[in-house]
Amino acid sequence: MTTLVRLVTPLVWRVPGHGARKLFGFARAEQGSRIDLLQAARLTTSLGRRAQYLRHAADETRHAALFARRSTELRTDAGKAGYGPPIADTEDLFERLGEVRFLAFVHRGEARGRRQFEVYAQHFASRGDVRTEQLFRGILADEARHEDYTRTLLVELTGSEEAARTELRRAALWEAWRTWRRAGRAIAGLVFALAMSVVYLVAAPPTALVSRLGRGRTRRQRRQRYLSL
Repeated sequence: MTTLVRLVTPLVWRVPGHGARKLFGFARAEQGSRIDLLQAARLTTSLGRRAQYLRHAADETRHAALFARRSTELRTDAGKAGYGPPIADTEDLFERLGEVRFLAFVHRGEARGRRQFEVYAQHFASRGDVRTEQLFRGILADEARHEDYTRTLLVELTGSEEAARTELRRAALWEAWRTWRRAGRAIAGLVFALAMSVVYLVAAPPTALVSRLGRGRTRRQRRQRYLSL
């Protein structure tokens, strides 16, 4: 995955306007993570884990603000308005998955984010974009800490490294299933839109013809009534 990110990064970030959109997408993702972690802090039975979730949520709040600010700067430089505040929803992951599976999911996300942001920091360093490079490097330290503490808690709750690895594999399968379902919904929406377009194109000419014939018949009937008076 990291190799693929490294290959496409130079192309992706050079698309006009894409950088601002991508950074704003990161802001929304961090905001969504914040909501999930606040729910985890509310629902966990451990005061120690609650404190760690709250600290993590505070980091995500700050990250969302940093990404949104840099996105707005890039939009402003291009003469455009920013996207506004990063609003996100929640999937109630802690309640749906339980604490162990939630931790496995979060750990995988933090590890994936760290690897991705390392590539991005290197990319912007090579381009001389110090501001965006520093943005990613500053967040990287938090991502590494989040990755470490979630792994520690996962081992603690499952009882062993092997059990933790099993939960991580299960989390990978669940993520794949969720991604497949989301892709399926998106494809279904596209197919529906295309089908409705075809129906419209097929039905529109006969419908228009019938409508014109109906209007012509109505005019003739009115003319006949007028002449019969």
